[in-house]
Amino acid sequence: MKKRHKRLKIFAILVIVFCLFILLCISVLSVYTKKNISFLLDESLFTAAKSGSITKFYYDSSGSPFSEIEKYQPAHYSDVCYGDYKKDFCKFDDISQYLKDGFIAMEDRGFFEHKGIDLKRTGGAILNYFFGNKRSFGGSTITQQVIKNISGDNDRTLKRKFNEAIRAYHIEYSHSKEEIFELYLNIVPMGENIIGVGYASRCFFGKEPSELSIAEAATLVGIANAPTKYSPYNHKEACKSKRNTVLNVMLQTEKITESEYKNAVKEDLIVQNFKQRNEQINSWFVETVCEEIIDDLTAEYSLSRAAARMLVTNGGLSVYTTVDPLIQQRLERYFENEQNFPQAKELEFSMVINDSVSGDLRAVVGAKGKKYANRIMNMATVPRAPGSSLKPIALYAPLIESGRVTWSSVFDDVPISITESKDGKVVEFPHNYPDVYDGPISVFDALRLSKNTVAVSFYNMIGAKKIFDNLKYNYGFDTLVEKKVLPNQKTITDLAPSPLALGQLSYGVSLRTMTNAYTVFSCDGNLYNQRSYVAVFDSMGKLIIKKEKTEKNIMSSQAARLMLQMLMGVTDSGTASKITLKEIVDVAGKTGTSGNDKDRWFFGVTPYYTAGIWCGYKNMESSVGNNEKNHLKIWDDIMVGVHSLKIGYEDNIRCFSTEGLVYAPYCRDSGKAFSPECLLDERGSRLEYGYFLKGSEPRQSCDKHALPENPISFDKEKYKRYRFRIA
Repeated sequence: MKKRHKRLKIFAILVIVFCLFILLCISVLSVYTKKNISFLLDESLFTAAKSGSITKFYYDSSGSPFSEIEKYQPAHYSDVCYGDYKKDFCKFDDISQYLKDGFIAMEDRGFFEHKGIDLKRTGGAILNYFFGNKRSFGGSTITQQVIKNISGDNDRTLKRKFNEAIRAYHIEYSHSKEEIFELYLNIVPMGENIIGVGYASRCFFGKEPSELSIAEAATLVGIANAPTKYSPYNHKEACKSKRNTVLNVMLQTEKITESEYKNAVKEDLIVQNFKQRNEQINSWFVETVCEEIIDDLTAEYSLSRAAARMLVTNGGLSVYTTVDPLIQQRLERYFENEQNFPQAKELEFSMVINDSVSGDLRAVVGAKGKKYANRIMNMATVPRAPGSSLKPIALYAPLIESGRVTWSSVFDDVPISITESKDGKVVEFPHNYPDVYDGPISVFDALRLSKNTVAVSFYNMIGAKKIFDNLKYNYGFDTLVEKKVLPNQKTITDLAPSPLALGQLSYGVSLRTMTNAYTVFSCDGNLYNQRSYVAVFDSMGKLIIKKEKTEKNIMSSQAARLMLQMLMGVTDSGTASKITLKEIVDVAGKTGTSGNDKDRWFFGVTPYYTAGIWCGYKNMESSVGNNEKNHLKIWDDIMVGVHSLKIGYEDNIRCFSTEGLVYAPYCRDSGKAFSPECLLDERGSRLEYGYFLKGSEPRQSCDKHALPENPISFDKEKYKRYRFRIA
């Protein structure tokens, strides 16, 4: 029976070894088929971590986007250190030999003999993974720990372990043992947000790392093993016990003598209090850039987010951004001034400004008030229900583009259904805000006044699936829900009138995404990726990422220009009529309010910039209430100032292009070509003008008006001039 059990165990080990061999082959193949991407990043991380340089963020001093990487000549840069880790790089010869011997004794006794991988320890760790009590590995060499520390890649998987081993071998091939060990000592986490033994030595003992006693060196080695568990401040006795364990191992490996050991264990553990360095607070734009780079690194190089963040944090990168520093500065100063926000303290705001020509991000602020820390909640990236601001891109633009509706098309502004609730109240759907119904209304006026009734009619004309797919696949609304069953068994879906026609999306959409969507109108129907940076280089000048501009055609340029003219009605006499920027430059825009007044939005487009603002409460438990127009004033104040940097030159463009459009008269009651009778309506002239795609202008005469029995005379020549007026 014992022999059979032994044979089964041997067979199991052989199967595991075979599987590990196959996995190793796959890992090697995956590394090399990625054009040595992991090796390239490891070299960048290794060099950057060794140099200790900080990441720099460049911008074009003219405010123009960078065009070609070869032409990058930064006129200015901002030295901003991303992250809050404290470190000082120490040369190998400036570190106590006791410290080096302690780490070798505890972490990797064969460091100076192996080639990055200790096969015996690794094999034992893998067998322990399968047959031991814990699903953990251990057995990492110092070189492997360097790979883990510089990349942040710490997944507990066999594939990661094999990849780490291959990358460790490459590091050993490219760098000397002294270089590797030096880097290890400088990047090992020491707790208290301290990185490296140099800074730890100064913080804990007030000494240079070359001046440490044996006991102090052993203390640092022990802390590095588990910084939280062996904190000299929070767990002093555990820290001292671990120090003595390190001293004992140093004795057993003959790194210290018997007398040195006895004296060291008697030494009391005394650490000093130290003052943390002031943390560099990154701007909203810098944090936005960093998060975007992290997203792109994880996608392009298959890195974990921890690894990508480590590269951005400690990489010494050169990042070429799309920021306009003057606009970003103006935006931040406005949001930091509490007097500009007289509302309740809890009411939050965020704002995004894009370039109306390129679509690139020019400025962003994620919350009001002075930014007090790094990586705090950025409300410009938090999805919220967009309300009526969704209508132009989801409903109006597709129908204008297809020719199914025009500027003058007439729809009934009346509730589609009227029911009685259980408590006897009349329930109208959809409900206009404010509670006004105008009967027959033109498409232009329906958009200008944000009529929910017409929006639902449009929803029925297009169909839920087409609207859904357009938003998800053309505009990139990745938060949309086709169908989802919640833990409470409630089913939610965005394939319904309330989400797609009225903007009450289940999980909402972010301010950045919505602002980018509105650039489709200023970019002649093309949607560009909203870049915050254009290229990233490592500390040695090697290109890591080039952020190519992508373009997707959503609608014709004529349809986009027509939408801008329609959206100008919102700022001229509609729901955003208080915008004063229109006095110096064309402004097209759309307001939005989510259900129960939880969110307020405004997106404004000029020939220069497309900007969106959001306000609401973070907890979504309160309505905006009486503060409804404050976000419009804030948007207006900021954008008037921003445009003062542009407007005033003779070659400035102040108007949107109407090339390819027809400007023609129509009857506001029928939407058809006006007739003499339209001028004689008892309410006054029903004549209106609007923009139309060529060929879609009204041609059929109005059939809503008839001449009275005794018509008054009218100027026939004037009628002709009206009839054929073309822009």
